[in-house]
Formats: sequence, structure tokens, C-alpha cells
Amino acid sequence: MSTVSTSDIPGAVASFAPVTPPPRLRLSDMVYEQLETMVVEGRLAPGSALPSERDLAQQMGVSRPSLREALLRLESRGLIVGRAGGGYLVANASQPLLAEPLSQLMSRHSKTVDDVLEMREVLEAKAVELAAERATPEDIARLAQALEALEAAYAAGRDGHDGLDGQDGDARGASLLTRVPELDAHFHLALAEATHNLVLVHLMHAIFELLRGSVVDNYRAIVGHGADLAELIDQHRRIFNAVASHDGASAQRSLREHLAFIRDNSGDTGAV
Repeated sequence: MSTVSTSDIPGAVASFAPVTPPPRLRLSDMVYEQLETMVVEGRLAPGSALPSERDLAQQMGVSRPSLREALLRLESRGLIVGRAGGGYLVANASQPLLAEPLSQLMSRHSKTVDDVLEMREVLEAKAVELAAERATPEDIARLAQALEALEAAYAAGRDGHDGLDGQDGDARGASLLTRVPELDAHFHLALAEATHNLVLVHLMHAIFELLRGSVVDNYRAIVGHGADLAELIDQHRRIFNAVASHDGASAQRSLREHLAFIRDNSGDTGAV
């Protein structure tokens, strides 16, 4: 599985506010509430790293023991997880409950392949409409960054700049079937984040691994059927242009055309 560096994935830089507890509330409780709210509101996205204890305590204006107590409580709730070498990452708390059982179901029942694509159309058609309506200049900038990373990775893979990988007798850049799908999935996640709908954002984060896996299968199926990957990449540009222009109807139409292209070019491979 390919990995994507944090510099490739769009996301706002979190800003932490000093904490002043009201009477009869412990400082650690206030720290916990601020961090929990930031996770719920998506300002601390799953997979993002918290600052070091020293830096975080300084930003929030609290003692390290109070901060540590809040962090341990967050960890016990499954909202953050310790990482190798120290520090914490924001957890994707819903994924084990939702995405993993769905992934197991998909592996046993071929019908779920079409079901996943239908689910994406239901969620993402509304998501792009809301994104077109609500996206801030910062959201548009993050979407542009995600799109540019996707297009650059596709160009590198197409030209074989990062090595070649045989696929149905045709030599192709290895990243076309690894890194490009990963960045494709992150572009769709950034679209969801631009909706500013907290439930939708958390749902998309919860099923991200399901989405990522389906996108990887999409690329393998499309390449296997000799379809045009350049057209698939261009569809993302059209979706972005519609959202950046705040044209919800065009964004929905472009999204549906994108998913129809995937459906039409997946054939009988069993891929989404």
C-alpha cells in the first residue's frame, strides 16, 4: 500500500486557544473539552498529529500535568492514539465500527461492488452540491492543492518517471495503480470537508479506507479494460471547477458523470 505524506494531503492548520476554567471546573476538563470539540468539528482531522506536549501546553496556557490528564482521557475514549517515538495522532474512531465490517462484507459478496458505487453517488452528489454552496477560499485552496497533487502524480506515472509496472502487457508507471488512487481518494475527502457538514465529514472519514480501496480497484479495472485514465483525471478538474465557481448543479452533474465513467469501464472485473 502506498503512503501519502502529510504535505500531499490538504488540511487546515489547527489553532489552539488558551484555556481559562470557570469556577469549580478542573483545568484538565476544559482542555479535554476544547480538544474534543476540535475533533468533532473536524478542525483536528483523523490522522493529524497533535503538537508535542510542551508546545501544546504553551499554546493553551496550561501546565503539562493538566494537559497530560486531558490527553490520557482522550486516549481512553479512542479519540487519539499514541504514535511510535512519542506524541499523539487523532484517531479515526468510527472506522473499526463501520468501514471494517463493510470491507469484510464486500470481500464475500460481489453484489456489494455496485452497492458501494451507489452509496458514493448518494453521498458525494449531495456533498459536491454543498461544497459548491459553502466552500470558503481556504477550502478552494485545499481542493486545488489536492487536485494539483493528483495531476502531478498522474503525469509522473504516465511518463514512467517513478518506475514501470506491467499491467495486461502494457508498461505503466507504478504510481498509476498506487499513489494516484491514493491522492484521488484524498481529493474526494477534501470535497466532503468543504461541505462543513460535521456528520457528513465524520462519515466520510469513517469510510475512508473503504473509499480508498474502491478507488484502487477502479484504477485497476479501468486500466485492465484499456479505458482512458487521462479522462478520469480530467473529470476531477471539472468537478473542482464547478465547486470553485459555486455552481452546485454543474458540480453534481460532473460528479455523476465521473461515477458513470467508472461504472461503464469497470466491466466484469468485480471492481467498483
